[in-house]
Amino acid sequence: MSVNAMMGREKRHTRRLSQVGNSLSTVIPKEIVVEMQMNKGDEMEIFYDEERGEIVMRKANRSIPKGIRPDVLKAMNRTITKYDNALRNLRDR
Repeated sequence: MSVNAMMGREKRHTRRLSQVGNSLSTVIPKEIVVEMQMNKGDEMEIFYDEERGEIVMRKANRSIPKGIRPDVLKAMNRTITKYDNALRNLRDR
């Protein structure tokens, strides 16, 4: 595949890095979050490709445990996201 063909598939965004504790962070554009069906709390896989000099970040590919329907897992994740603060407060009591 040519570089020009690959560029057509990529969606490029520019973001600044921010300081969070001893680490740096950035935000993921909403357009990408929606397209990838990402939610708060999803795990991301991040690695540095030395050969290309690039940081690669992708949604972690976690397989669904046997016997759990994907729609049930999705509903559980939505509930956890919605009540995240309440659940954290209960945990910290």
